[in-house]
Amino acid sequence: MEDMQNIKEEIHLKLITSGRELVKNKGLDFLTARKLSEASGCSIGTIYNQFSSMDDFVAEQNEITLKDLAEKLYKAEYKSDSYYNLNMMIEIFANFVANNKELWMLLYNFHLNKKDYKLPMSYKKRLFKLFGLTTDNFGRLFPRLSRSRCKVMKNVLESGLFGLSALLAAGSVDVQSGKNMCRILVNTFLAGVTLLEKD
Repeated sequence: MEDMQNIKEEIHLKLITSGRELVKNKGLDFLTARKLSEASGCSIGTIYNQFSSMDDFVAEQNEITLKDLAEKLYKAEYKSDSYYNLNMMIEIFANFVANNKELWMLLYNFHLNKKDYKLPMSYKKRLFKLFGLTTDNFGRLFPRLSRSRCKVMKNVLESGLFGLSALLAAGSVDVQSGKNMCRILVNTFLAGVTLLEKD
């Protein structure tokens, strides 16, 4: 029984690894059950024994991408300066998107086009934890804003960055311009919230 479980886990890992390589090397349009079958050497039936749908397969790929991004953000050396920390996070985020364009586009398109898909709880927790990274810094910058207003402002900023990330991932702008656009968006937004807090 344990051997069967190990075999199942090996097949699962093989499919995930093959799928990531397909997306990185060929692009997200290349990620179909047939192409995944060819790349992994597993039958289409085996793919659907492991994943109930290709949406489930993509969701797991995206969860890995979010985990990789979170690891980079957690490893950064932050300071007591919240402006510095938020700008550091933007730099890490923009570099990550630029270095993982195809995987990021897979994630971006999934969130844009699969609004009816029920995300697994592990995926939701991963998103919640990732978005939570900016909460303390945002709160320290704007102590006079109510918690609910602070949350709304932070969500607006994150949505804007997510939208901007598509330009960087799609290659619509060069990497340096994309990173500069992210920085400008964040710092202009923070300056605007600072003025709002004074009212």
